[in-house]
Amino acid sequence: MTYAKKRGRGRYRRADQRRLPRNRRRPNYLLLFCAFTLATLFGVGISYLLTTPKLNVKSVDIKGVRLADAKAIEKAASRAVGHNILLLRTGPILTQVARLHEVRRVKMGRRFPNRMWLRVWERKPDAVLATARGFLLVQADGFVFHKLTAPPSNIPVISVAGDERLAPGKTVRSASARCALYILGIARRKGIELGKISVDHQGDICLNMGSDFCVKLGQPDDIAHKMSLLRNMLAHRPSIVREGGYINLICPSNPAWRPRAAAPAAS
Repeated sequence: MTYAKKRGRGRYRRADQRRLPRNRRRPNYLLLFCAFTLATLFGVGISYLLTTPKLNVKSVDIKGVRLADAKAIEKAASRAVGHNILLLRTGPILTQVARLHEVRRVKMGRRFPNRMWLRVWERKPDAVLATARGFLLVQADGFVFHKLTAPPSNIPVISVAGDERLAPGKTVRSASARCALYILGIARRKGIELGKISVDHQGDICLNMGSDFCVKLGQPDDIAHKMSLLRNMLAHRPSIVREGGYINLICPSNPAWRPRAAAPAAS
């Protein structure tokens, strides 16, 4: 018998052989039982966390409130009391607090198991605007955010002639008040301390630097140049604030200053 015939026989025998079925894997009942048990325990745990009274908010700690209405903030924060700490939506509370004009930024967080915290950052005043109806805290951009009955001692006062109706939440629109805020910004950049900026009905500007020493700027033109002259004069002679009565910069090309009048001698 040749090799080809042997090879052919072997091929036909392999083709005629009956295929045996593969062994099927048996299901792992232990693994299925463990997965079912874990899923059940997880569901029960989640249900417990969302329904247990132990996670209901009991109090809200509030910090950072000085100028804003504390009662309004407490009322907004009280909306969280009694709610589940996990399900509580802080967005509506933050929105209500952020509507207050004094509030610049506000955040709220959780202190498990049943307390919340609320932190408020208030706006910082750049000046106090003196009006016939009271004193208003104002930012450098002209936004008015709080009303006072008396001006603080450490914030420059802006006094502008006229009757501009202002209230917290509005922005200063008069040219005189905006010019005063512009001058205040230049003074801070140049390190000049101002106590008060006054603008009369004619638009003439006068700066008060304390101890009854004033600087007459006149009309609101060449303000940057006039403030540079003032800075140079103060740097050249710092004692001018104590010795002088006022500095006249109405004509920048011819600045002048007047000594303080001496007290009369006793007879």
